[in-house]
Amino acid sequence: MNYYFLPGTGIHGGIKVGFQFAQMLAEHGAPMVVVTPDGRAPHWFDAAVAVISRPAALAAIRPSDVILFSLPHDYAEIRSTGARMIFHCQGTDPLIDPILADRDVALLSCWEQADSYMRERSGRPPIAVGIAISDCFIYDGRPKIADQLAYMPRRGVEIADAARLACPGLRFVAIAGASEVETAAAMQQSAYFLATSVGEWLGLPALEAMAAGCVVVSVPVLGGMEFLRDGETALVVPADRIGGALADLAQPNAASLRSRIRDNAAAITHQYRLNKQFRRLKTLLGDTLGEALSWT
Repeated sequence: MNYYFLPGTGIHGGIKVGFQFAQMLAEHGAPMVVVTPDGRAPHWFDAAVAVISRPAALAAIRPSDVILFSLPHDYAEIRSTGARMIFHCQGTDPLIDPILADRDVALLSCWEQADSYMRERSGRPPIAVGIAISDCFIYDGRPKIADQLAYMPRRGVEIADAARLACPGLRFVAIAGASEVETAAAMQQSAYFLATSVGEWLGLPALEAMAAGCVVVSVPVLGGMEFLRDGETALVVPADRIGGALADLAQPNAASLRSRIRDNAAAITHQYRLNKQFRRLKTLLGDTLGEALSWT
């Protein structure tokens, strides 16, 4: 059996990525169960994979089983089970360095920056499994509200507040505590998306907003720069210059720039469709990833 340990079910991109990954492995025939603290599934997106509680999993795990995990804080307890281990990297916090140094742990990377970091710190190539955005974010052609900007206030709310003062002609819509479908709907009708989490390891909401047809303005991030290409697929601006850059972008004479950014963003997000990751995993399961998993 393969157990994917997750720290909870709250509204965090890493929770959704973990569930999606486990579900795709299960759809490819791998015996798979997700482990959450209380055995409950998330309520804010559809999760079609078996879920059990952490105590139940720890009581059932055998040395022949495989544990996948993404939170570095879980490493010590998982290692003590004697099961084989797979680290699904969702962020390059230095806390993961002891995991990378453990050659008994198979390594999975989701994006280029994480892949490079893991290669450098571990001295071995991780398995590049990729990452995907849910289909509900793909722009369906509905009319955009020309002056509406969506943002997520959980991180960087002060940046959004400063941008609001600099852009009185834009209507800021906060996405907080929303389900995946509700988030997608807000992005689908918004003309802009403001990403305010400085130094984010990936920035999944910005990628989702690009797919939803938003013109994205983002602070610099770590992992997401492979798709947040300044002046091409987004505007990437230091936090203290966000307001001015956004005000300029919203001017009538910037219409061609907005159109170019939106079109380029839509094109690049096709690389992150669920069906593409599904096909990638099918190939990997016939090779290195299949060898790392349990099939009993």
